[in-house]
Amino acid sequence: MVKPFEPKELLLRINVILRRQPTVVAPLVQKSLNLGAVHYDIERAELWQGDKPIRLTLTEAQLMRILAQSPGQAVSREALVGSLSNNHEGQERTVDVQINRLRRKIEQDPREPRYLQTVRGAGYLLKYD
Repeated sequence: MVKPFEPKELLLRINVILRRQPTVVAPLVQKSLNLGAVHYDIERAELWQGDKPIRLTLTEAQLMRILAQSPGQAVSREALVGSLSNNHEGQERTVDVQINRLRRKIEQDPREPRYLQTVRGAGYLLKYD
């Protein structure tokens, strides 16, 4: 555009450029996950089995929040340890124990997990219905 120019012409050109751009649709953000008979409310960080609440410890609630942010994708132990504490030394085993406790609350058979799975070499994965 050559100077001097009219502000109206500038606005028209901007509108033409904006019309060429594809509209961006915001990704759908899930507010809850169904894990079989268990329902997890992401916004409230609450776990329910039917109409009965399942009590989560602070660490379990943090783990569920982290895993629910990327359902269907493996989250590494290191990422979980980093999100849970500042002291990373020897904490990977603690994450394993907390995952095991979560499985007992979520899974029908914690030894054969369907929803909270271990991905060998990658970390943990939260699947939902």
